[in-house]
Amino acid sequence: MNNITLTIDGKTCDGVQGDTILEVARRNDVYIPTLCFLEGLTPIGSCRMCVVEVEKNPKMLTACTTPAQDGMVVHTQTEKLREFRRQMLELIFAGRNHFCMYCSQSGDCELQDLAIEHGMDSVRYPYLYAGFDNDATHRDIQMDHNRCILCLRCIRVCAEKVGTHTLDLQKRGWNATIVSDLGRRLGESSTCTTCGACAQVCPTGTITLREFAYRGRRKDCDDVVESVCPLCSIGCRIKAYVRTGSIARVEGTSVTEPDGGQLCKKGRWTLPRSAERERISVPMIREGSHYREASWEEALDLVARNFQKAHGADSDGILVSSLCTDEELSLFVSLFKDGLGMERLDTFDGDVLRGFVKGFEPFRRQGVRPFTAAHNILDSDCIVNLSADPDEEAPVIASYMRVGTLRNGASLLNLSCKTSPFADITDVDAVTATPAQSVALVEGLAELVADLKASGSEAQEEGKISVGELAGKTGIPEETVERIINKLAGSQRPVFVLGGCLSRDPGAVTSAVNLAIASRAIFEDGIGVVPLVVSGNSLGTINTVLAKEPWIGRKKLDFLYVYSTGLVPEDEESLSAISGTKFVVVQCPFWAQPLVNFADVLLPAPAWFERSGHYCTIEGERRRLNVVVPPKGEIRGLASILKDLSAGLGVEPEKPKESPCGNLFASEKPPADARMVSLEEVRN
Repeated sequence: MNNITLTIDGKTCDGVQGDTILEVARRNDVYIPTLCFLEGLTPIGSCRMCVVEVEKNPKMLTACTTPAQDGMVVHTQTEKLREFRRQMLELIFAGRNHFCMYCSQSGDCELQDLAIEHGMDSVRYPYLYAGFDNDATHRDIQMDHNRCILCLRCIRVCAEKVGTHTLDLQKRGWNATIVSDLGRRLGESSTCTTCGACAQVCPTGTITLREFAYRGRRKDCDDVVESVCPLCSIGCRIKAYVRTGSIARVEGTSVTEPDGGQLCKKGRWTLPRSAERERISVPMIREGSHYREASWEEALDLVARNFQKAHGADSDGILVSSLCTDEELSLFVSLFKDGLGMERLDTFDGDVLRGFVKGFEPFRRQGVRPFTAAHNILDSDCIVNLSADPDEEAPVIASYMRVGTLRNGASLLNLSCKTSPFADITDVDAVTATPAQSVALVEGLAELVADLKASGSEAQEEGKISVGELAGKTGIPEETVERIINKLAGSQRPVFVLGGCLSRDPGAVTSAVNLAIASRAIFEDGIGVVPLVVSGNSLGTINTVLAKEPWIGRKKLDFLYVYSTGLVPEDEESLSAISGTKFVVVQCPFWAQPLVNFADVLLPAPAWFERSGHYCTIEGERRRLNVVVPPKGEIRGLASILKDLSAGLGVEPEKPKESPCGNLFASEKPPADARMVSLEEVRN
């Protein structure tokens, strides 16, 4: 890259060839006002607030779209520019209903801030706007077109970060309005994912989240805490706004992040809504069909006595959530596994995680990382969906897939036992009748693609499966199989999104990695497979409490300690095993049904916003969960509770060590050195 030097308002500013004037100015701490611009989105220069004067150029230029050139002399704060910007602001105010005293965003509005900054205390132009609709048809999002300044931020974030292209403009000029699905109201949209990204980037009160509009302006909040969303394996960074001790709203951190700062419907709504759920605030002991309050000493003494009986009879177990932090998982390990020698520790999603671990194991032994960070989907030229439902399993990954296909031009293939979740943009849809056929399709494709990549022709080695045989085995037409092979063989950077439903068969996981290796799906951090593990700390769980073999429901137990975060519903198999246990301890922040109905002892637990620790995400980063609001009343941290419980059991656990989750699949060799393995090595 060629370095360039500009002079902006008399200050020497360094930049790089290809930067805009605005980028150089911001990098050198020179302020230029903006309104339609948002870092991370394509600049359009429509609001004209960032206009600057460049010497030897007769026009005022928009700094957000004008390329910076070496030797430029730029002025950003002349009287001419200030008067022009004020005039533009007056026109914007005259164009719609911007009477701030009636707007929920008053005091938290970028348009209002700019008007104050430029001393705009009146409007010289007549208010000629027509009355626009207030679209309140969506359950969670309201769109008041009277407040709209047509900055198009919402349209751009919906297209460029979320990838749904739900929003666009209709009509022209002063009468232009934002519309969904080419003419529908937002509540009638079939493409909106309710992620709320449009509301987060809106600079005025046009698009608001109905539930949080009057909980407090950002400026009125007492604190803003950065943390991480625990609800899926992406572990998106979040900002939690706190007012008077409660959470006012949760937002993504930055549009420049790979996730677009968008959050998804899970993070945007589930996290703040959970703060309002009914809490378990004191220990409770079951008496008949009811619970009575108890002291911590009484409750933990009862737990210890029942545990000791069951432990002596080898009839005990510990079941925890994979939304726990590394530190919490280590506490369970240090007491129950290391201190008491228990083997029955596991997570609710243990079967899914075990499938990934066993399927990845042959490649881990090779010293290569058998998966890649999810954001590499955006750099792929061929995205392959392997029986995944990303909109439900990890909605941000679904956004990556849509953006990679629609914006970046990647091919999208669906090799699955279910119809494509992206039917309208899928290039090849190969749907098998059963999961077994889907696995067979991936196995056969690995052989065929490896053969084609190696030979550079369609000639097959003797003994290898043929296209016709694979078509007959899977029920996929031969021409479809050939199209898939040609797509994979011709791609330079394919990536494979592996759904959790296939992970129960470790051979399916191994086959997916084999296909990725055969297709030369190689990225800097690992092989091009994105496994849809369940939660924000699934990788940390794998390295600590995950059992080597399943035990839940295999034996009727006398004692079970269940730790749940209350954010994710428990699966039917786990609930069945819990209900059949003689004595159950449930530690949970909320009155989560039906889980708490099975408890003999209920223990309070800190909620996600009252805890701290680390998560190891599928992005390959160790991210920190921070305390947003301190716990109240008798809610105690896990370390304090297990310390008292261990004293009652007469056990001295070792000091917990933080899980080295990043080392579990650390690369010792370049991913390009990975070789395919035999499925017999896994299934036997």
